[in-house]
Amino acid sequence: MTPFEAALLVLTLSAMAEWLHGRRVRKVARLAFGPDNRPRAWVAFVPYLRCLAFAAFAWGLAVMFELHQAAKEGKPQESKQSVHLIFVSDLSPSMYLKDAGPEGKMTRQERMREEVEAVLMRVGGDVRFGVIGFYSDAKSVVMDARDPELVRNVFNGLPIQYIMKSGDTDLGTAVNSAVKIVQDMPEDSVRLLIFTDGDTIPLQPILPRPKSVKEVLVLGIGNPRKGTFIAGHQSRQDAEVLSTVARSLKGSYYDVNEKHLPTAALGDLVVRTALPKTGLDLAQFALLAMVASAVFLAGVPVALQYFGARWKVVHPDADAGEGAVL
Repeated sequence: MTPFEAALLVLTLSAMAEWLHGRRVRKVARLAFGPDNRPRAWVAFVPYLRCLAFAAFAWGLAVMFELHQAAKEGKPQESKQSVHLIFVSDLSPSMYLKDAGPEGKMTRQERMREEVEAVLMRVGGDVRFGVIGFYSDAKSVVMDARDPELVRNVFNGLPIQYIMKSGDTDLGTAVNSAVKIVQDMPEDSVRLLIFTDGDTIPLQPILPRPKSVKEVLVLGIGNPRKGTFIAGHQSRQDAEVLSTVARSLKGSYYDVNEKHLPTAALGDLVVRTALPKTGLDLAQFALLAMVASAVFLAGVPVALQYFGARWKVVHPDADAGEGAVL
């Protein structure tokens, strides 16, 4: 039975009850209302209002029951599988060149840290964080962390580059090592965010994306148009190399040197704040209907007792020595 049907049924039953009650009252009208045989004029509206109040209360109660059942049946089951958000960070010397940011006055490493913070500010839920650093190879620094502060600590000047072997940046080997680190995690539980400028020796073949990885985002840092001299060559963000890595891993490449990663790219990791409500929702309307109806139904008998008729029976007046009926 829908809330409307419940309200209609109660309205019909209460209308029948009021009709029967009206018939009985008319038989004792003189006793109840005095010589006029009728109550005050406003009492004529009470039966209709009382029927509507009963119907409104029934509607509100039925709505609340339906909403409770819907919430009970539609409650999502708790996820047995956490999402792993893994930041793969380029630690090579070229990341300390100063050509990044909207004005080109930041180091690439500083821009990477800024972009990591922008990502952390937008994600939420049951997320576990990890950081893999790479240079000539890749090594896991933080894995399976629930606190994003551990990620911030890594990118906030932790000198993990010193544990890496010195040499040329080998992006292909490093990415393959990172893929091997996460390949045994649960299926579709990993999102890889690879931060690099693409400055590397010739790219090695990239391993296929494992089933554990649901999404790969390759995020380019550094000026993509103008190079900066380092170690005998011009270093810049190499869009061609980064696009190749993204295609090999069936992911997407974004240039985040000047603009942040679009929120839509983070997919279901994003915590979306509900828009502020304007006005009452259905549950609030139902509660309001129930409260207003209950207050009216509780107050009507009192109002009828004291203000329903002109006929008043008073107690005998001790001083006058006789009773008085007005």
